[in-house]
Amino acid sequence: MPDYIPPEEVVSPKRQWSLISILYNPKKAAQCVLALGRWENKPVLALRWNGKAGNPIGSPQSRGLPTWFIVPDQFASALIGTLPPDMQTLARNFIPR
Repeated sequence: MPDYIPPEEVVSPKRQWSLISILYNPKKAAQCVLALGRWENKPVLALRWNGKAGNPIGSPQSRGLPTWFIVPDQFASALIGTLPPDMQTLARNFIPR
């Protein structure tokens, strides 16, 4: 059992967020994760930090629930450029320019 809630299980807030794919996850406590998803049905990139022992929720969180930080559109391309080629293709095909 990891020291944190796996990013695939972070579903809050359910009315606004739906996960499409995890693009980057080092699978370590207190590390940053990048995901592709929909926020209010708009394709977006999202970030969060895995939790750690004693604080498995990670960051960000709202009312004790793990959540995602939606990356502003102007930064999406720069983040996508840091991914492996197959993940870059997935993200660029999903997020309109």
